[in-house]
Amino acid sequence: MSMTLYEASQYKKGLKVSEQILKKFPDHGETLSVKGMFLAHLERKEEGYELMERGLKINPQSSISWHVYGLVCRSDKKYVQAIKCYEEALKADSENMHILREVASLYVQMRQYSKAVECREKLTAMNPFFPSFWLGLATAHHMNGRYDLAIKVISAHELGNNQPPLDKYMISELSLYKNWLIELNGDYQQALEHLKEIRPQIVDITGWKEKKARLLLKADRKEAAATAFQDLLERNSENDDYITGYMECNGLDMKCDEDQDAVLEVIGTLQQQFPSSNRLRFLPLMYSTGDNFAVAAESLAKYALRKGIPSLFSSVRVLYADKTKGAALGTLIESCATQIRDTKRFSDSTDDEPAAVLLWCNYYLAQHYDYYGDHERALTLIEEAIRSSPKTIEPYMIKARILKHAGDFRGARDTMDYARQQDVGDRYLTTKFIKYMLRVDEVDEAEKTYLLFVNEDAPHKIQEIVNMQATWYMNERGHAYRRMGDIGRALKHYHQAISVFDTYQDDQYDFHQYSVRKVTLRSYIDILEWEATVYENPAYQTAARAAAECYLELADRKASCNTFVPIEIEKDDKPLTRNGSAQQGQHNLAAGVGETKVYDVEKDPNGTKFVESDNLAEALKLAEHLESVAASNPDTHVLAFEVHLRMQKYFLVLKAINALKAIDATHPALPSMVVRLSQALDTDESFAAALKVPLRAQLAKSFGAVDITTGTAESIDSVLAAAKSMLAMGNGDQAAALLVQTPEAKYAEGRTLLKLLEAKRLLAKSGADESTQAAFGATAKTVFPLATCF
Repeated sequence: MSMTLYEASQYKKGLKVSEQILKKFPDHGETLSVKGMFLAHLERKEEGYELMERGLKINPQSSISWHVYGLVCRSDKKYVQAIKCYEEALKADSENMHILREVASLYVQMRQYSKAVECREKLTAMNPFFPSFWLGLATAHHMNGRYDLAIKVISAHELGNNQPPLDKYMISELSLYKNWLIELNGDYQQALEHLKEIRPQIVDITGWKEKKARLLLKADRKEAAATAFQDLLERNSENDDYITGYMECNGLDMKCDEDQDAVLEVIGTLQQQFPSSNRLRFLPLMYSTGDNFAVAAESLAKYALRKGIPSLFSSVRVLYADKTKGAALGTLIESCATQIRDTKRFSDSTDDEPAAVLLWCNYYLAQHYDYYGDHERALTLIEEAIRSSPKTIEPYMIKARILKHAGDFRGARDTMDYARQQDVGDRYLTTKFIKYMLRVDEVDEAEKTYLLFVNEDAPHKIQEIVNMQATWYMNERGHAYRRMGDIGRALKHYHQAISVFDTYQDDQYDFHQYSVRKVTLRSYIDILEWEATVYENPAYQTAARAAAECYLELADRKASCNTFVPIEIEKDDKPLTRNGSAQQGQHNLAAGVGETKVYDVEKDPNGTKFVESDNLAEALKLAEHLESVAASNPDTHVLAFEVHLRMQKYFLVLKAINALKAIDATHPALPSMVVRLSQALDTDESFAAALKVPLRAQLAKSFGAVDITTGTAESIDSVLAAAKSMLAMGNGDQAAALLVQTPEAKYAEGRTLLKLLEAKRLLAKSGADESTQAAFGATAKTVFPLATCF
């Protein structure tokens, strides 16, 4: 009965039932464990775990006690501990179907596929006619790399007489999944024969056609494959995979320079067949050069300008990586604009063009010059576009972007606000406006605007904002609080962003049984493969690095007896609706009328728990996780270096230096990292002298004599890296002497607005006097004359 109440989430009733039993049998181990389980789900976790452990001590062989302990561990995301509990439970009750199903899902969750196979085999042997069991076994074999065994399992069970009937969609998915397995097993001819057999059962016709084309190509039946891809292109001529496949059927590699002429010829043929395809219209620009590029670019540009396609620059921006093509595109649009101004028509046309053509010429050219950093010219052009059509929203958005790149963040924010006011129902415009507000640290106003996305009847508006999982908002808000010096709230928002990806990882657990039950096996495998890369997302890495840097700052402040104190806010008990107001951002938003529940998001509005935590330990967790999921990113190893150096783990510091060198031997941070490690070895008397010898020897062998100022004469990145290290070593004057030079012409090649802003921040941190900082700002203004941020 207790487990029935647990499955129904009736924890309070279950607790009462357990207590009634314990009144008669106070030392009944299994009931104690069950009571602990209910307590753990009623936010009394410490007491609950204590009771479960007590129950296990009384009866360590009880499968029920181990089972409920595993359920609580699984609920708390302690998957490794949960697996151990389930395995102990199975020692006492090896035929328990519920435990086997749960532990099988956990094995997949933790990517222990060989154990998942063993578990699924037991379940299938117990009930071979239950589809979820043998389908689960097939997917386990699949993820374990044994496609042949997965095929055997499906073949042995799919036509069983005692099988529960599957609907037509399930049969279609199962058939395509089996065909995929045959393909993965390398038998393309058999896969083609099987694909032909299952055609009457298939509901996903497009998927079947794609599979046929791919298999024909792999089977080296290129003529038939070309026909199949031709059929797919008639369905969707914008699909890159179809176009690439068609090229391969013609023996062409689109990435091979030697095939470029032939590729262009085939693309030309396809353009004649599919004249409305935008993708085929763009592809010649990717693969042509010289006069051929000019002809293709002119055709695309005039088409887009006449149609008034705002995304023209975004579409061709990838071509700007080739300086010659970027310059040619700018010259082409300049020529088009001149022709329209002088004659109102293009040189090859006899009819006047619409007046809007000039608008889109200026719109494109503004983005072109903004790309090359000529913000004044870009602003002149976009203002001309605005004057020609004041009610068109897109030019205002580009003006805001240009002002942002020029360093006028306030002007960018005001311009984007004006654009938003023209269409307050446009969510994209509102989102952009929120970003621009956060970049000028208007966190309260940004939140009030964000509430436009929240339903008026939402029971708790703060929690609703978090539940939207908008990582861009969490990160931008964290950056804003960090600039404002509120490290506690910055950490809170960074951790909210991190938790989004943890949720992605945890939520896959629900699909281990659901997807098998619904026979959505192809999508399920895709989810498992995607989950393996979820932490590679830039938003996660940004949040994790920023949070770790905040923890390091807190640790440094504690070490210098300048401990950060969380900033308190005033309470505001007034409920907030869409038309309401809040004085202090999200922390003053009321839960809603009559709301009494305290949500996690409001338990610590100041981020106190993050500030008062073991800062270095928390930074270490983030750094180690980044090392496991983003080892190819140089910033990961720079962060690991900073953490390990403060924890005096010098061998790990050397490991981080070597890892960074393996990725980029010319990384600007390397010289200063070597110098700082050498200095730490010289000054740390607590570290064993015998261990210093091999460390120094390795540094000497790998780097020789290194100067912290290496590269600072020509690279602004080296200047910033050296300045950070000098500040860490207490040499503020030396850092300031380097930083004041960053706006100078010798750093023109790598000198960006963001790097100068970083130099400004470090200069202030160095303790430079006001006159030095003012001089830096004046010099920086000569580089970015429109900037208001210096």
